[in-house]
Amino acid sequence: MKEFQAYPIKKDGRDITFRFRDEEDANKFQATFNLFNQTLVEIQVRDDREISAKQRRFIYAMFNDISKWSGDAPEFVKQWFKLSYEYWQELDEFSLHDVEKSVAAGLITFMLDFVADHNVPLSFMPLDALEPEEIAHWEYRALMEGFDVIDGSRPVELAHGEHAVGMGRDRNKISNVDNTVFSLSHSHHMELHKIGLKAFKSKYHVNGVHVTDEIIQQLESRGRRFGTTNNRIEQSHA
Repeated sequence: MKEFQAYPIKKDGRDITFRFRDEEDANKFQATFNLFNQTLVEIQVRDDREISAKQRRFIYAMFNDISKWSGDAPEFVKQWFKLSYEYWQELDEFSLHDVEKSVAAGLITFMLDFVADHNVPLSFMPLDALEPEEIAHWEYRALMEGFDVIDGSRPVELAHGEHAVGMGRDRNKISNVDNTVFSLSHSHHMELHKIGLKAFKSKYHVNGVHVTDEIIQQLESRGRRFGTTNNRIEQSHA
């Protein structure tokens, strides 16, 4: 497969016009396209942004936290996670000095999944380490694994978002489907009620998990019941 670089310059509905760096590249692309008699071109968007100091700081904090939890040396933990992530994503070897920002974000999520699976204590707030687009995944993992989405602590309570329990709504008769929920410790749950949903979401940059029948089934398969469309009783506090 041959690769060419081009830049989008115009959009008109479903049509996007790309411009090559120079006419020579454009001619090479057209010749290659004609040679292979292609009808489809694959486009990849490259992330030219480098890892941020914040991302690097959190990655190394996780190396140290996992090292303390496992008893392995931090350098061993670093190499193990780098190699595992490179293999999983089919990436060339990269350096944490100048890796792409999107790769760093993926590595953080990869490591936080390990943390969630193994209940590794962290020395920092996980939400502070994530890019906005990665937070939803962490919120989902917190709900599935039963830890506080903000600080990773246990036990947790199920906090309702837009359709809160109370105000005439019986927790034992409502369905959580189509509701927004948060996996929170008691103190964070009380904070949500104290400052209100809008302020809470803004403070911690969370949006909650939109509950579907599939999510409830996944929770129940783990022995955790949070109410369904046929009104099974919730076992957490809301």
